Amino acid sequence: MSDFHYVELYAKFAGFRIMVLANRLACDDDFSRGAHDRLVAKLDQLIDLARGTLAAQHALALNPDGPDADDLGEQIWGAGQDLAYNWREPDGIDLLHCEVHVDWATKEYYDSRTGTWRFLDGFPPPRVEVGDDRLNGLCAILRQIAAETRIQFNTYTTDPAFEDEEQDG
Repeated sequence: MSDFHYVELYAKFAGFRIMVLANRLACDDDFSRGAHDRLVAKLDQLIDLARGTLAAQHALALNPDGPDADDLGEQIWGAGQDLAYNWREPDGIDLLHCEVHVDWATKEYYDSRTGTWRFLDGFPPPRVEVGDDRLNGLCAILRQIAAETRIQFNTYTTDPAFEDEEQDG
């Protein structure tokens, strides 16, 4: 049996989805609305994962020796692996368009714009973290999601429109 409580996760993801949709109403620009829409889409994926896993657990409980028992068990295991992978990511799930991906284990980053790997060498990777002021309160919701589910999202971007903000910060 999995360590995850899928009913609880389902309820939390669904609640956060409603919270993000309500917060989206206050957005005054396309960038912020787009970030909200991407978070809703990612929460929809997590909701579907929880819902599918709950159905598999139910079917397995009703017929533990049935012909589909192995497939259902594998589906439940796979869902746990998907969630565990999301929990392990030090940077979290990318919410914005970011072409720089950090491998914290090797202290390197990959820049898909240039196709090169580079060492961090004590410097931050070439990406900008977009704050709550540009995302109309979405970062506060992301922190709440992380606190309640341990699944983190980040707001790093490599969008050229934010390069000036990186140099100012």
